Amino acid sequence: MNLMELSKKFGSYHHYQKKSFVFKQGDSDRYIYIITQGVLKGHYQAKDGKEYIKSFLVAGNSIASLQAIHGGHCSFSLICLQDVELLKIPYTKVREYAEKDLTTANAIIELLMAFAMKKEQREYELLCLDAEQRYQNLLTRSADISRYVTQNDIARYLGITPVALSRIKNKK
Repeated sequence: MNLMELSKKFGSYHHYQKKSFVFKQGDSDRYIYIITQGVLKGHYQAKDGKEYIKSFLVAGNSIASLQAIHGGHCSFSLICLQDVELLKIPYTKVREYAEKDLTTANAIIELLMAFAMKKEQREYELLCLDAEQRYQNLLTRSADISRYVTQNDIARYLGITPVALSRIKNKK
């Protein structure tokens, strides 16, 4: 059974309003989410209150807290930047089918590879590129991001101040 078939069989659609949390850092949440509509932000909250943005997610993206689905707690929070529709799939059901069915197991491998590749790209950008290059890559992936994400959030995602982002934007 592929992921879409699992979604139809075990998933349920949920609506979240703008500014509401799908889950918070520290929660137990054992679901895989597929975004069908809207925009979300994944972020970490440091003990000093500082926010670090992990990712922005749009329709077609999927996300899960891998620590949480394996019995731990969410290491990050997921908040809606717009009204959002999500397909919520219990990880236990996916895992159960993956143990019995090669097609399902392969679908999970592909999903995990997509998560890992996205994470590897993010790490590379943060460690090897300067802020201007990171900004250009973000625009390449999502040219209209400023329509649904604040400039402060874009700056936090890039790891720079809003003033530094303004300077980069004014260079053009």
